[in-house]
Amino acid sequence: MKKNGLIILICLALIFIITSNSYSDTDDDTEAGQVLTVKGSVYLIRATQKNNAEPQMQLLLKDAVVTDKGARTKLFFMDDSILNLGELSRVEVKEYLYTPEKKRSRSIYRLISGSLKMVVGRSDLEIHTPTAVAAARGTKFIVWVEGSGDNMFTGIITLESEVVVKNIVKGIAGEVTVKSGQMSRVYMDKPPEAAQPMDMKIMRQFINQTMVLGNTIEGPGRLPERIPVQFTEGLYMFLPPVSQEPVETSVPVTINVIFP
Repeated sequence: MKKNGLIILICLALIFIITSNSYSDTDDDTEAGQVLTVKGSVYLIRATQKNNAEPQMQLLLKDAVVTDKGARTKLFFMDDSILNLGELSRVEVKEYLYTPEKKRSRSIYRLISGSLKMVVGRSDLEIHTPTAVAAARGTKFIVWVEGSGDNMFTGIITLESEVVVKNIVKGIAGEVTVKSGQMSRVYMDKPPEAAQPMDMKIMRQFINQTMVLGNTIEGPGRLPERIPVQFTEGLYMFLPPVSQEPVETSVPVTINVIFP
């Protein structure tokens, strides 16, 4: 009996060790992606440490990225999603579960302040803000947080495909599907506004704020080996020469031409 009891204790100890390591890897060491490009003062916050963000710096679960005035950054994730963060912004990797076999992820990012442009890759992705949840697959969209107190709201502009939007408070019913070329707002403690044609002036404003030079991704899930080169004003680029991400401004326009 004593021998059997000892075996049971050893087995329980092994299970505890394996489980503890598993939770540690999930909580702290889950790789999500990398910093692709930075311009100006951009910081990577991990636990209590705050460091200057640099190209090819690894991004882990629970990491936060913060930009100063006039700064911006492009982040690349293992599912081929790309996040462009505008100035005076903070985003956190809240959840990132990547399945190598399916080469697909389930990811949640928290935009605490500022603005971002998201190009969704092979991911079931959500953006959480202080007032809203924006869920998307295989789409391109812009999210920004504006105002304070009861006047705080989240703006969403869909550039391609569609985004489903609702209030972050579960007790507030109602959700809106924002399709390509449309926008919506979600105010504090209110359901999302009905989708409407996007305001071109607002769209251009946030496209400009989140535009960052970046390199071409080669192959799924990893960045190619490049050598970052720093230019003036804290702008990093990769060699060989990079391509600038195009601006999505295509909106259907009807023109009536009267011939004499």
